[in-house]
Amino acid sequence: MPNPTRTWQLISLALAAGLIAALAERHQGSPAGRTKTVTLATASSVTNLEHLALSPNARRVHERYSL
Repeated sequence: MPNPTRTWQLISLALAAGLIAALAERHQGSPAGRTKTVTLATASSVTNLEHLALSPNARRVHERYSL
């Protein structure tokens, strides 16, 4: 009868090798296949702040105090 501990060690080794291979493939993927990550808009100037207002009240406060 086979040793159950040895069987699980071999299964674990095979899974670890598969995981390493998948991670290496993902890391070395072609640049054409990669998509750009979408970043949130930032306020680079005062005029961009209106687009970042979360509510009409926030927009009114900005307009009131931006004089």
